[in-house]
Amino acid sequence: MSGKKCTTVVTTNEQVNDIITLVNDIRSSLKGDYNVSAPGLAIGSTKSAVANAAFDYQIAGVRYSKAAIAAGTAPGNDVIPEDTFGAVAFDIDAAGTITVVEAADNATGYTTAALAIAGVADVATGKARMGYVTASGSEADFTFGTTLLDAADTTVAYTDADTAFEAIGSAVTLLDGQS
Repeated sequence: MSGKKCTTVVTTNEQVNDIITLVNDIRSSLKGDYNVSAPGLAIGSTKSAVANAAFDYQIAGVRYSKAAIAAGTAPGNDVIPEDTFGAVAFDIDAAGTITVVEAADNATGYTTAALAIAGVADVATGKARMGYVTASGSEADFTFGTTLLDAADTTVAYTDADTAFEAIGSAVTLLDGQS
């Protein structure tokens, strides 16, 4: 014998079913609508708009590329009451058209940025979610599309949606007791 240790791996039906479920989830994700690379949401050269970097995305299993938009896309026109948060999402379709989805209660405002993001409707079929922008004004109402995104009295955050591979990675968990 060469001194190598032989290890027997025992799997249960539950573990096998978990693996099958994971593989099917990955397969479905790879055929779906998602970002392949990060869109890089940021303040645009038009200071009231949201820029994106060049990125790739997939709709219904077909891969597309979107060029950078330095000037940015107008983030809607909702008015967020002073000292509350609002959110908008940016979605893209197969034609490369970017649309804005405003959170349902932006006009009332949310107590946190996370709650504002939760108020945005799910992405529509045939579109990929690029990400979110949250905003709040500490000295006045914040108006998307009008208030400058770098105004002194504002808090603005840009969050790219996960790429498919980041989402798959976060979904993978270790089997019982393995490290």
